[in-house]
Amino acid sequence: MRQWLMNVSLLQGWLPTTLFAITALLIVILLIGAVVGKREAGLKPVLLPVVIAVVAGAVGLVIVWLISDVFVVFGVELGPHVFVWASAGCAMVGFAVTHIVLRRRASRVLAVILVVFALLSSGLGIDQAYGEYATLGSLFGMDSYHEADLTGMANRKDLITIAQWKQGVADHTIRDVPSYGVVDKVDIPATKSGFKARKALVYLPPAALVKTKAKPALPVILMMSGQPGCPNRVFNAGGIQAMMDDYARHHQGLAPIVIAADQLGADSHNTLCVDSKVYGNALTYLTQDVVDWVKDNLPAAQDAKDWAIAGFSQGATCSMQIGPNYPNLFGTIIPTGSEIGPTNGSEQEMIDRFFDGNREAYERQIPINAIRDHAPSDQTLIMGTGENDVESLHNIEKIAPVAREAGMHVTAVESLGNAHDWHAVQDTLRYGLAVFGYDTGLSDVKPKLSDFTNLRRIKIS
Repeated sequence: MRQWLMNVSLLQGWLPTTLFAITALLIVILLIGAVVGKREAGLKPVLLPVVIAVVAGAVGLVIVWLISDVFVVFGVELGPHVFVWASAGCAMVGFAVTHIVLRRRASRVLAVILVVFALLSSGLGIDQAYGEYATLGSLFGMDSYHEADLTGMANRKDLITIAQWKQGVADHTIRDVPSYGVVDKVDIPATKSGFKARKALVYLPPAALVKTKAKPALPVILMMSGQPGCPNRVFNAGGIQAMMDDYARHHQGLAPIVIAADQLGADSHNTLCVDSKVYGNALTYLTQDVVDWVKDNLPAAQDAKDWAIAGFSQGATCSMQIGPNYPNLFGTIIPTGSEIGPTNGSEQEMIDRFFDGNREAYERQIPINAIRDHAPSDQTLIMGTGENDVESLHNIEKIAPVAREAGMHVTAVESLGNAHDWHAVQDTLRYGLAVFGYDTGLSDVKPKLSDFTNLRRIKIS
């Protein structure tokens, strides 16, 4: 029962529908009660709550606008969906509080209940706009993923090529391919880095789960969350498992292995994805411990062309630092909502805290510099942002031309109707998966951006 409750969706299904319906019903009941009782008290109980609701909604809208677009408190614009829900929440609370003051007995009780439901509804609406918390359990950092020991799951000498796998499926020498992949929670040893990472999540597609030794050497996507964040956020909010399973269903059980590794160590930490005395050796953990463990233990391809690094927000910035700086490890980079550079305090504070005062070391972690330092490059870069994420759009407009000039195969896209949120990540990653799959031989069909209806190309000057 507890596990079922923790898996209840916050983004769709019966819980949000019920919550929104009860909130609307309470508003209607209070309005009807005010209209019915107007003969005794006049129009004041009817009009005043509506007027206060409008004023409160307008005030809420202005406050959110100041926080989002003027002072940019969270470092990004919050987007129109958040504006609407925050304003609606303020309006509903204003409406309810007015009834608490003006009405008596049962109506006052209903108004108090409405305050609670108004706050819950607006909070849930904002969460749906971001797609950050997908289930009740995710609110408390809980998940339903089972821990597994995947050490030695596959030996390199037993791996076959993607072409051999396809032929084996076609001539039925490879059978009993599962219909779905699995997600396991694993402990990736920080052998070289000593970094205190939380457990990673690993998606293994159906082709990796066949019981024979002859498994295909699969491409790999290393994916990172934003900050605050954690590996399970990548899967819960990113919808990775469903996306990959859908891809596998159309490609003979083939899809990339996805590793959601912890680049933070804790929700509150921003490691800048570098080795430092502040939070430890996050960079070494990602580029050596994680990469080596995957190559040594899973049915994973070994070449850089078969590896992609991706992420959202802070994780996107990390991918834009690590990808260009390690072309020997990653052939494809798929960031969504990247910053222009690592951000944790002022520039000088970062240089002093994370780089021991070495400005050159800091400069090497700025994506534009990393790209130029390793030019020419034949890496593939797919940059994404939400249509309403103005700051990230500006960052793309600065980074993408430099990447193209360096020789990278660059595509920049914006997710229509979305902002700095996981919906934009899903749209970008879905297209990035199609490109990566074609480039690595999983698919024989070259994807067309026009087939992804919620994406629009960003022109690169």
